[in-house]
Amino acid sequence: MSKLKKVKNEIKCATQQIIVSRTNTQGDIVYCNPTFLEVNGFRSSEVIHKPHSIVRHPDMPKSIFKIIWSIIAQGLPIQAVIKNKTNDGYYYWTLVTIKPQTDRDNKIISYVAYGKQAPNLVIKKMEPLYNIMKEIEDDIDIDASLEYLESYLREENMTYAQYIKHLNKHREFRCLCDFIKHVILK
Repeated sequence: MSKLKKVKNEIKCATQQIIVSRTNTQGDIVYCNPTFLEVNGFRSSEVIHKPHSIVRHPDMPKSIFKIIWSIIAQGLPIQAVIKNKTNDGYYYWTLVTIKPQTDRDNKIISYVAYGKQAPNLVIKKMEPLYNIMKEIEDDIDIDASLEYLESYLREENMTYAQYIKHLNKHREFRCLCDFIKHVILK
């Protein structure tokens, strides 16, 4: 029996469900667990060797993925709040951790992502922020969206990591925020 709840167009995962995928360095899926397939409404043959962006929701600002790629390309792990789309038109919010996998020579060979259902409070805060960032991207460009994020975080007097930690209160959620300073908060 499925542990997924569908409310309107949104999928809510059970707290114990973990969505796992592995991509090559180009972002093509080379592995995904049964939960990934169930949540996203795909068969394995439909996603293996396809770009991970197959689940990217159009509401997500590209600037968040620019930050993610810049961090993981440095060999650093990152956590982020992501809205994904499913094969059957639903969407879901996830707190995702992405970790680079390296070979013996410390060369990045793949990326592993695992996520859990994002808490409602986090969604309520991140969705409007992402909506504004996306609108800025559509009207101006990605750099302007990143500048908005930097300004937003300055107004909150927090780094992105502190902001997410504040939203998650004692859940020990470290995220892209810890590493964002390497990208835009220099």
